Amino acid sequence: MRFLPRVWVRRAGPPAVAASSLATVHIHCDQRAEIKVRALCVLALTKPSAHLLGLHITRHDAATAHLQLSAALDDPGTVLLDQLVDQLSREPSVRDLHWNQVREPAAQRYKPQSTRRLTHARCHGA
Repeated sequence: MRFLPRVWVRRAGPPAVAASSLATVHIHCDQRAEIKVRALCVLALTKPSAHLLGLHITRHDAATAHLQLSAALDDPGTVLLDQLVDQLSREPSVRDLHWNQVREPAAQRYKPQSTRRLTHARCHGA
């Protein structure tokens, strides 16, 4: 049996997408139901018009977990986000649910801050 060598290439992360909106969802749920809630979020955002950018999980105490997920949505409507919120609101273990969707063009969202020009000081006649 012949084994092929492994190629150790570092992936650059998620692909850059020109999304029409960014969504952030904050979920407080029972720690026992964290895996189910996380699976619902991932399944809801595996559509071609949605890209899961990040999922951050913190545990506050022995009973509560906080999930924060960020997604880029290509669809200008809120259908995917509404479906996710509807699924999560039906779960009895979800205690708190907040979401935010930003619908700005990418050029306005990432404006560079004003930059100062560096001037070179010269000493004359020293």
